[in-house]
Amino acid sequence: MKHSTPGRSSRLGVVVFMYPLAGHLGSNRAPMTALALREDRFLDVLRRLIALTPRLQNNPSAGMVPQERLAAQVVLDTLAPHIASGFIHAESLASPGNESRPSLVLTVKGTGEGAVGFVGAHFDVVPADRQSEGWEHDPFTLWEGPDGLLYGRGVTDCLGHVAVATDLLAQLAETGTRPRRTLKVVLIANEESSDLPGLGLGYVAEQGRLKDLSGQPVYWLDSANFGPTLGTGGISQWELKVTGVGGHSGMPQNCVNALELAMATSLELARWFHAHYPPSEDEKRWGFLATSSLKATVVEAANTKETKIPADVTLRGDIRLTPFHDLAEVRRATEAFVRELDARLERGDVPAGFPRTRTADGKRGTLSFHFQGSGTEGIACRLDSPGLHALKDAMKAVRGVDAQPFSLTGSLPLVRDLQRQGCDVQITGFGEMKYYHAPNEQAHLGDFRQGFSILRELLERL
Repeated sequence: MKHSTPGRSSRLGVVVFMYPLAGHLGSNRAPMTALALREDRFLDVLRRLIALTPRLQNNPSAGMVPQERLAAQVVLDTLAPHIASGFIHAESLASPGNESRPSLVLTVKGTGEGAVGFVGAHFDVVPADRQSEGWEHDPFTLWEGPDGLLYGRGVTDCLGHVAVATDLLAQLAETGTRPRRTLKVVLIANEESSDLPGLGLGYVAEQGRLKDLSGQPVYWLDSANFGPTLGTGGISQWELKVTGVGGHSGMPQNCVNALELAMATSLELARWFHAHYPPSEDEKRWGFLATSSLKATVVEAANTKETKIPADVTLRGDIRLTPFHDLAEVRRATEAFVRELDARLERGDVPAGFPRTRTADGKRGTLSFHFQGSGTEGIACRLDSPGLHALKDAMKAVRGVDAQPFSLTGSLPLVRDLQRQGCDVQITGFGEMKYYHAPNEQAHLGDFRQGFSILRELLERL
């Protein structure tokens, strides 16, 4: 890290930058209700973060490996005086070889017992391409429009939340305001990709930095439209390789079109999946906006000529699973279905509507299916928890209207594990849900102004 520090420690092979936990415990504590978003600082931090997004894009298969240390440095620079004074204890956690991809754990000691976590806001972003995706403005520059419109990649997901958390920490320190519960803010790396050893929240947990949140309220700050978001989906990414028999398109009797067979297999798999995992009453109770789904999202075929039938095609996609199903069981059943489908092709028991699966001389197409990684489980938050009641009350106090809870099949890392540890996990976020992972990502300054006040209210009420 470029930031100069009073102390540095390396333990267990982990490069950790540590700052002294010192200072008084709130002898001149200002009223929590006096705090409000300092918009100039919020916008300055957000502007600097979005300027870094070309190097925060996360898509390793396309050669985009984010350097989250750049965004982490913006946060550390902003909080530097308060880290040096000891009001904020800061750790930058990255395993050896991943020094450019740290997560930050920022702690403010409380005046009483217990802890509260604001967890999940992340430094990496999904890729953006202005030309191919039709962005109206440069996605890598914060554009401020009329009525407080904020525009740019990461505004909602999730750099706006990073900037809000940074301003909240700075104001607590500037005013000497300590919450009753110890506040732990965890800003993470590698949220927008599959889990990797030594990265992200999983690594933070491995290093024991979440232990003091066990049994405590934890608010995950990576959603939108306020909510609360009562549940999320699990995700498991899959790959289907189809091997056919290539050849001249005018001689189809000598070929098995791998592209057609891949498409038919994908549709057959989706029909099976949706028949076995249909909508449920629990999904209605938690307000899921979509049910479980399986779909193909990527196709690869080494063929650029219209008159050539492709021999090899790879489809990739995902399963999004509501938390009322067991992810491991669904993965086993899905793999078994494709194995049986391939066995049916071998027996000649081809499903209705399938394309040619054998050539005239008996060669057949084959199917090979596997899941990538271990997947991520979804969560159904407790509907009767003190944490949810506090969040709803805070939203009502700030926004003047009742909360509008919902659930969605987007996924979040480790939330189910935190819940299993006894954490009262609740989910919220401030911004525009319809622009998540979408062109023209945007939000409104007023959303983050209210979001700051909701976090403040939580600290006051808990």
